[in-house]
Amino acid sequence: MSRVVRCAGAALAALGTLTACGGPAEPCELLDLVPEVAVTWQADALPYGADATYRLCVATHCASGAPLVYKDLVRVKVRLPEGFDERKPTVTLKLSGGRGAKELTASRTITLRQTKEGCDQALTGSLQLTADGELKEAD
Repeated sequence: MSRVVRCAGAALAALGTLTACGGPAEPCELLDLVPEVAVTWQADALPYGADATYRLCVATHCASGAPLVYKDLVRVKVRLPEGFDERKPTVTLKLSGGRGAKELTASRTITLRQTKEGCDQALTGSLQLTADGELKEAD
């Protein structure tokens, strides 16, 4: 075989590998590689705002602190370790403090997903806390 044909074959093989055999040519976004679960709720629906404290657990991995408030939304999150691969973990949220509110505990099983098909991404999940204090899958 001639050297030109071999080089062309090697170049095509490398191109096929880089584009995942015809998949999307653009790389996965770096933010899509952070494994986490977040819970949000409407600030005016519940008495737990920036002055509250939370503990959010996904399986055995937990985070705690003060919720972050973005305009009319309140958000808490827990980052998961790299390689976390439990697809249906239990999520438990505990909230306390805030405008004279009682401690709230809510729990549910969530289905974690990759945010973009074809990328080897971390699993993420998003829940909403309803005004009734229940966790539901985010829309």
